[in-house]
Amino acid sequence: MDENLEFHIKVSYFEIYMDKIRDLLDVSKTNLPVHEDKDRVPYVKGATERFVSSPEEVFDVIDEGKANRHVAVTNMNEHSSRSHSVFMITVRQENLETQKKLHGKLYLVDLAGSEKVAKTGAEGTVLDEAKNINKSLSALGNVINALVEGSSHVPYRDSKLTRILQESLGGNARTTMVICCSSAAFNDAETKSTLMFVLEITCAFQGNKKKNSNESTEKVSTTIFYDVG
Repeated sequence: MDENLEFHIKVSYFEIYMDKIRDLLDVSKTNLPVHEDKDRVPYVKGATERFVSSPEEVFDVIDEGKANRHVAVTNMNEHSSRSHSVFMITVRQENLETQKKLHGKLYLVDLAGSEKVAKTGAEGTVLDEAKNINKSLSALGNVINALVEGSSHVPYRDSKLTRILQESLGGNARTTMVICCSSAAFNDAETKSTLMFVLEITCAFQGNKKKNSNESTEKVSTTIFYDVG
């Protein structure tokens, strides 16, 4: 490695629960706002940032945050996520000789699965959580549709989830989506819907890849994990 290069790596971890952003590394922060930087890129203001220097430290932070996530028992899942979570890694590189600086971000996003209330047996608070999960996933679908159709207006502001993912979905980013589907006939409708959703997302990402320049000093990489049910 070039001895003139210096790296700084920091991580953040938060969840979107009932359309509110909750810091998983400081649970006293329960309603963090989304702001825009000078380049109009959305970010979560006030989210805890931890500097890390090894893979072990990264995994320790992930374990700490996972322990604070909202989960519940439903008829379809004993450990059902009741929120979307975002683990963000920011890397800054500086050449000490030329003073040139580069930075990039990696988002690891775990989406709560879309739920059919009749199957999950959700009620009370769990039902409210399911409604919010489905609403935010619907907002994500609307954003994807707008990108695929080349619409002049993309509704990123319809949910906290889409606001946070705005840079990943419509910006200078490379995005990978990992889908967890059921092969059971009982879940065939959900599996079909999810695969169609992935097809739309693929079209949107391919469109962005064609229109975005590779000259930016900042790169954003996003991996989205989507679990059905």
